[in-house]
Amino acid sequence: MRPIIAILALITLAYAAVDDITVESFKIGFLAKDQDAKDEHLKKMAVFSKASGVLSGDANQRLYVKFDIQKKSDKSKVAPEQVFLRFEHSTGEDVILALESQSTGGYLYDTSLRVAAKKFNHLTGSFKASLIVGGKTVKNPINWTFADLELALPSNPPIVPKSQKISYDVLPEIVHQFRQPEKRPPAVISDAFTIICLLPLAFLLAVWFKIGINFDNAPASPWVIIFHGGLAGILALYLYFWIKIDMFETLKYLSVLGFITFVAGNRVLRALATDK
Repeated sequence: MRPIIAILALITLAYAAVDDITVESFKIGFLAKDQDAKDEHLKKMAVFSKASGVLSGDANQRLYVKFDIQKKSDKSKVAPEQVFLRFEHSTGEDVILALESQSTGGYLYDTSLRVAAKKFNHLTGSFKASLIVGGKTVKNPINWTFADLELALPSNPPIVPKSQKISYDVLPEIVHQFRQPEKRPPAVISDAFTIICLLPLAFLLAVWFKIGINFDNAPASPWVIIFHGGLAGILALYLYFWIKIDMFETLKYLSVLGFITFVAGNRVLRALATDK
């Protein structure tokens, strides 16, 4: 099956329509930036003719070239595979621009010379402008020099490495903006919360002061002193947490104090149970 398809493709290619073509409605000119492409501003040219004199343009203008490619037989528009504008500088350097068919079937090159300067390698001076048309279905390829141009393009500024640039301009002032502190509640609220937290301790101290502390039933053991010292240490650690240290440091110290207080409290309870 594949050999048959290949043979049919070769036959189709061999008998593909090959047409004589011509260029019609060819117009060229230099226009101002916002100038309309009217016929009075452009030169109309027949194929293989050449514009008289030299057409001059500068970086403030647009180069405008418009044309159609048609079959000679029925004047229908065609779009060959290869359509180029060639600009040959007096030094022999070439600039080749590929053109694509528009939706209307014609071809148009309308570009500011300031923008196109890079494609022209920033060359300034005399150019020979040519139109080149070809393709597998074109019987008579076209290579037509249609005008002599004098272009004044902006020069290519030399590239200076950043490390070699010297600037005496005043540098902008560097303003550091620190993060704004988060909004906190009024001091009255924080003070009230502190008082509420201290109320249970104050209540305990007040009750102890009123009814007194009964040490008569306390066993004669050093664990009693250690237990109450552990409780006092936990209260002091709690106060220190509010004043200076963070939660992680508090938990580290609390693990030691809590373990000692737990063991001491267990021993005190054992001693009380034994005495009873």
